[in-house]
Amino acid sequence: MPQQERTEAALGRMSRVFRRFSKHEGESSEAHEMRANRRIRRQAADGGGRSGPSVGFATARPRDPLFYWRQNNMPFQFDDPAQMQKMRAYCRLVYASHPIVGSCVDIYSKYPLLGMKMSCKDERLTEFYTQHFLEEDGLNYNKFMVDIGREYWTVGEAWPLGTFNEALGVWDSEELLNPDDVEVQPSPFLRDPRFLIRLPNEMRELIRTRQPAWEYTKLMEAYPELSYYADDNALMPVSNILLRQMKFEADTFNKRGVPLLYRAMRSLMQEEMLNAAVDSIADRLYTPLILAKLGASATDLGTQVPWIPTQDDLADFEEAVDTALAGDFRIIMSHFGVNMEAVLGREDMPDLSGEFERIEGRILQTFGLSKTMLAGASSGETYAADALNRDLVTQMLTNYQQLLNRHYRQRALVVAEAQEHFDYEERGGKRYVKMEEVFEVDEETGEERIVEQPKLLIPDLQFRTMSLQDEAAQTEFFEALREAGVPVSMRTRLHNVQIDFDDEIEKARDEAVALAVAEQETRKASYIALRDKGLPIPMDLRADFEPRALPEQQDPMQMQADGLRVPLLGLDPTGSQPTLAPTMQDLTTTPADGGVVEPGSVPEPVDADQGGSRPEESDEQRSSMPKSSSKSPYRGTPRMEKTDLFQNAERMRHLANTYRPKSAVKPKAAAGDDGQASPVPEAVERREPIGLYGGPRHVGLRRHVDENDINKEWQV
Repeated sequence: MPQQERTEAALGRMSRVFRRFSKHEGESSEAHEMRANRRIRRQAADGGGRSGPSVGFATARPRDPLFYWRQNNMPFQFDDPAQMQKMRAYCRLVYASHPIVGSCVDIYSKYPLLGMKMSCKDERLTEFYTQHFLEEDGLNYNKFMVDIGREYWTVGEAWPLGTFNEALGVWDSEELLNPDDVEVQPSPFLRDPRFLIRLPNEMRELIRTRQPAWEYTKLMEAYPELSYYADDNALMPVSNILLRQMKFEADTFNKRGVPLLYRAMRSLMQEEMLNAAVDSIADRLYTPLILAKLGASATDLGTQVPWIPTQDDLADFEEAVDTALAGDFRIIMSHFGVNMEAVLGREDMPDLSGEFERIEGRILQTFGLSKTMLAGASSGETYAADALNRDLVTQMLTNYQQLLNRHYRQRALVVAEAQEHFDYEERGGKRYVKMEEVFEVDEETGEERIVEQPKLLIPDLQFRTMSLQDEAAQTEFFEALREAGVPVSMRTRLHNVQIDFDDEIEKARDEAVALAVAEQETRKASYIALRDKGLPIPMDLRADFEPRALPEQQDPMQMQADGLRVPLLGLDPTGSQPTLAPTMQDLTTTPADGGVVEPGSVPEPVDADQGGSRPEESDEQRSSMPKSSSKSPYRGTPRMEKTDLFQNAERMRHLANTYRPKSAVKPKAAAGDDGQASPVPEAVERREPIGLYGGPRHVGLRRHVDENDINKEWQV
């Protein structure tokens, strides 16, 4: 279309619009503007080959609650393993790099473990389980539970895997598995889900390559079933007794734990955007973009001809600027034809402290904390909201302590059943085992029955009470209850105090004895000093330390009844000389052959096993020696006495071999071994935990132990 025709068409459209507007002269200007805007939108939408500018309008965002999460590529599908793996990796990175998140996770992991100790009515059990679970040469739960807490509060779940020693009846070790290598399969018939794991990469490579040969041979001899799970995607079932899931239940219907940090995910992303903006502004301030103009107009020069620099002039000026920027003392000598200014970098650093404080408060609120709880209230702030935060933190940490306690009990009950640590009650100075009733279903027949079995006894794992209140007020409350007549024991009053009650009793007794001895020694030294210097001596010192003569013809037995003892020659040791004459007990002792011991003679030595007097030290040593009681039907040696740390697992091993014999599994043949594929064992085909990850075989077999046998053994 020629230019003239296009101009006439545009004028025609303008005249028609003017006539239409003139029909609505009574309307306001706002109504005219709205009508024109609608017409422009319709024209832009119709197109139709009409000439004129193309106007685009932004559409509104959809009202989808998950739109933000999709647009920002943030994981929110907790059932998707890939998204969960990505989310756990991000949470680990945040814990390692973020100062507030890292500190909060460390506090939540370590603070609930304060005052961790064990308590039981049997001190030998307390000593045994303390050494096995808390000492460094045992499972070292003081450190291992910190690792569990770090995993629990960072990625939302922890997977402790234990290795049980069937021969000793104790746990050999316990380690944490990567949640990415564990799969959870809920079962409609079981209360707990099934757990499947991938073998460690080193073990898979050893099975595939069979190098080193001696390591592969040892592995196949001990655990031949592992050869069926050497593939990268092969999942091996693990017993729920060995592997336990400790998850943060943010989603009731999800089989995996959700990280607590997911509540602060948007705040953490906004903080990263603010940090990126600060970095960009700081980069422009540090390296600004400078625009230099070289030349002058005719007006500036006052002439008719402007000055336009040549390429040589530009090169010389650029070299001079580079030299000035690279030198310590910077100066450029030029004329008025130069004009330099910063295009980018002229803005000042904005104050984003308010935005960062807002995000920091939201991150702290994720853990139930607030700034006033950590730094105190400032002007205009109150502690009203902190009381609720304090209760929230207390509940979260208390629930976490209960979670750790349940994990310890599950581990300790396995050891207690293997070691026959049964609960008891005392009647007439003797112990009798306690029994309990359990409901079980026969796996083969499906018969339901109630059976009796010995009740297990394990120490209780105690923690410090999780209360952020003032402990001084709590102590005063206990003391007020004590004064009011409430029987509050000293152990309860010293629960949150790092004091061992039994040790303090022994120390107080030793100190009382030492003070009494020192006091009498002081009085004796005072008597001797006064006597040597001829000074008056008090009557109490004379009565205690001054020798008194024996009245003539006074019966020694009467003096002993009066509280006075007369030393007898040959009967009492004098100085460093031993007593050579026979004692009163020797004179009244009748020999085994019926003879009479003459006064002054030396009696025949008496065998220690046949009676007679022995030093007390001998009895102390003999009390810890094995006693020969009834022969054990499960072992060819005499049964050890129940005092040697309760290590008595031979009966449970015999029951495990009788009722649950170990299934024989052959290693999987390689492709070139015999040319034929080996049959898959039934346990592997049914995906049952066997071998290394099959769990202790003695669990649940204490119902076959007879109550009368235990009582007879305890009375020996």
